[in-house]
Amino acid sequence: MPSPDPTTTAGQIDLPKTLDHSHATALRPLIEALRGKPVNLNAQDCDHLGGAGAELLLAAYAEWADADVPFAIQNMSEKFVAGVSCLGLQQTALFQEGTTE
Repeated sequence: MPSPDPTTTAGQIDLPKTLDHSHATALRPLIEALRGKPVNLNAQDCDHLGGAGAELLLAAYAEWADADVPFAIQNMSEKFVAGVSCLGLQQTALFQEGTTE
């Protein structure tokens, strides 16, 4: 299985096309490396949000919120938004803060 190969630049991480368990496992250290710094996640190319991916994003968001550090998802693709909805997370603050394309 290929690695998600997200690009990280100054607190921005491009989410992989598929954010399932295996990709969430690979994404976790990239997010943790930015602990204490503002994080912007780009979901423009993410076509699938699985439960493990959502769990990772929500846990990181809670940690950043506790530290009063910005953590946002931007450029959510239609399929990413559909995944958020399928998981029943559309009312969660994390998924309302970014822009939807």
